[in-house]
Amino acid sequence: MMAAKALPLFTIGYEQVKPAAVLRELKSAKVDLLVDTRAVAASRRPGFSKRQLAAALDEAGIDYLHLQKLGTPVEGRQYRRTLAHLRQARQDARGASRAW
Repeated sequence: MMAAKALPLFTIGYEQVKPAAVLRELKSAKVDLLVDTRAVAASRRPGFSKRQLAAALDEAGIDYLHLQKLGTPVEGRQYRRTLAHLRQARQDARGASRAW
């Protein structure tokens, strides 16, 4: 039996980046399939919701696959939001104490 050839795996984030920049990076890395592992494939950032992203990828010749079950479950997303709020409150408190 012949061993299967290992394919490279890349990860990419999209916070603070425009869709065109993400597409450029994917194309420069010769990515031919993007696997979206977001539990909720929606975004407030223009160009990154599931349909918009899939359409842009298709136009660039890159396949799109959404594997929702690999995403962070609701509890994990809630925990992350709670941590973010706590960090912000701590930062605000430190800033307020310096104002005195």
